[in-house]
Amino acid sequence: MATLVEIDDSTLSFDKLKDLCKENIIYFTNNERNGSTAIANSFEQLFQNIDNIKPLVFELRNVCHLYDFDPSVPGNGYRSYITVVDLFIDHCIKICNQMALNRDSFFFRKTFYTKEIESCNQVMSALVLCLENLCLLIGWSEPGMLFAGNDTAALELMMKIEPSKLCPFYGRCLAFQFNESLQPALKTIAIMMAAFSEVYYNENGMLARANTAWNCSKYMLNPELRARRIVNVIQYSSIEFYKAFLFLGETELLKSLPNLVSPAVAINRLIAIPSKPFLYLKPDGQLFELQPPSCHIGPAALNARLIAKTKREGMLAENPGSGILPEPCENLIIHCHGGGFVSQSSSSHESYLRDWAVRLDIPILSIDYSLAPRAPYPRAMEELLFAYIWALSNAAYLGSTAKRVIMAGDSAGGNLSACVALKCIEMGFRIPDSLFLAYFPCAIAWSPTPARFLSLIDPLIPLGFMTNCLKAYACSPDIYQDSLYEYKLKNIAKPKDGTNEGFIEEVESSEEALELIQDTNDDSQSVITPVEEVIMAAHERRQSRRFSTILTETAENISSAITTTFITLTGGTAEEDISDSEDALNEVVEETPLPIDLPKLPEDPFLSPYFANDDLFKQLPPIHIVTVHMDPCLDDCVMFAKRLKELGKKVNMDILKGLPHGFLNLAITCKEAHEGSVLCAQRIADLFKEIEICEC
Repeated sequence: MATLVEIDDSTLSFDKLKDLCKENIIYFTNNERNGSTAIANSFEQLFQNIDNIKPLVFELRNVCHLYDFDPSVPGNGYRSYITVVDLFIDHCIKICNQMALNRDSFFFRKTFYTKEIESCNQVMSALVLCLENLCLLIGWSEPGMLFAGNDTAALELMMKIEPSKLCPFYGRCLAFQFNESLQPALKTIAIMMAAFSEVYYNENGMLARANTAWNCSKYMLNPELRARRIVNVIQYSSIEFYKAFLFLGETELLKSLPNLVSPAVAINRLIAIPSKPFLYLKPDGQLFELQPPSCHIGPAALNARLIAKTKREGMLAENPGSGILPEPCENLIIHCHGGGFVSQSSSSHESYLRDWAVRLDIPILSIDYSLAPRAPYPRAMEELLFAYIWALSNAAYLGSTAKRVIMAGDSAGGNLSACVALKCIEMGFRIPDSLFLAYFPCAIAWSPTPARFLSLIDPLIPLGFMTNCLKAYACSPDIYQDSLYEYKLKNIAKPKDGTNEGFIEEVESSEEALELIQDTNDDSQSVITPVEEVIMAAHERRQSRRFSTILTETAENISSAITTTFITLTGGTAEEDISDSEDALNEVVEETPLPIDLPKLPEDPFLSPYFANDDLFKQLPPIHIVTVHMDPCLDDCVMFAKRLKELGKKVNMDILKGLPHGFLNLAITCKEAHEGSVLCAQRIADLFKEIEICEC
């Protein structure tokens, strides 16, 4: 059953917050303590902003239902922003109640609460601006249409919002719109991003471990400094920085996590599909010689990861074993990972794929396609098509007969999966029996949607990163241009007093920066070695130490590092005592947004599946879409589903509550994300059952 997001139309929360503001204004106006006037002024501004945002919310409430996929599954970007406001009002009420409870105490942290209220006021002001632009967007779009057209005029609504106004979303109020169980993980990611940016952009050198610990600590203790750094990184950073940061998930430590917390599987290995043409028997009985992809980077072997709960007859296995093996499975899942077309791999998605493989007992082949900007469109789509047809022709090696095949993808992988299905229709190849698509962009275009406005406040895919990823993938190499303002993030590091300059290392590339995060004593690498003419397999080394030993050592190391760094950094001082440090003064956010080069993108159906003509759309197989209410790609999913529904195609949709884009990768960090992953596995199982029913 779909998870519905309910919106409360009452004004009780607004009125309650206004009453709390008035009560605090009276209290602090009559209070003679130092700083009371500043708190009273902040509450007055917050009170005014409540009156400003209230009519905008009501205007959106009146029309948001017109943009839903279905009345039983309410969800679109307008609803999302209404929910954002509702959640933030609740957040403000919580802060006000805490202040009322503690303000008479001798230990009342006036500076802390002043900053909390100031931050709330800044977020409310920014939300007013966002909602004003959303109300304009309604008038710029056709009735029921969430895309505002493939041009840059409407997108300027988003681009013209001053960067400084976005800072509070990455400071004290970061991730307020998500489930509480996820907020610590999202804040940790934000701290790591800010700290890693200093490592990455340090031109003259850095202290590899000491400075990294210092950076993480200061961004943890000073939310305002963290917010300014992140907003600057979003504005100025290149796609190479974003790739390097996301590839932290490929470090040996994080790659070993699935072995510790995910279900055990019988098969988990890399294979390499050779870059050789092969004959494919099309459904119409004709033989077709499929050529390997060669655009942009030339022919190259294509890696894929085979994950299976059960070792089956004919399946590639490191140890063939003895005895009778189960027959090949009739089902097969071809998976395409997300990562904005520029990063990640089957390894970074392994944790939830292993869980799916165990729950479904179906072999999963996850494709490691080439990444932009080195390999832009159409390379990834062509590689996924090549791997899909190869899997159909060599299903026995995968422990399957491929009688029933589902193509599954999340984010960028969902886009690629839909494009490959359309390409199969055009070329007369076997179409996947069904598609499972999670929070994917269906229109690679500069068309703003209300959901894409969420990228202004999203900690995982902010606007600058999203536009850089789309440019890197969609633009041909002759017109692609990375960030022109990256130099603003670069600085010359100065060693802290008492540090050994012999530890300073030059950082020439993202790979070198990543090495400084990894354990330098661990030089083990996965090596792919040939085992057959058409297959190359890799044995991935398993950790031999027991889980309890690893966990104990890791906990002791983290505890020691945090304790030492905290004492060194603060010397026992409170958070507000370090707010005006040299770093804080140097980290300035420009008031005026920088001009962004947005080249015209083609309306190619194999780049943006939403732009496919009706003849192609009508031939798509049954599709199930899972997305989330706070996803910048939500409206893409809604519009894709609405178009399928209008053409009479079978399509179902779930919109999950309180989770971010990419929640599948967070399934091991919180209960709600894990439940979302379990739901996805169930939806795939349902698709296979529907296929079986249709065969009868």
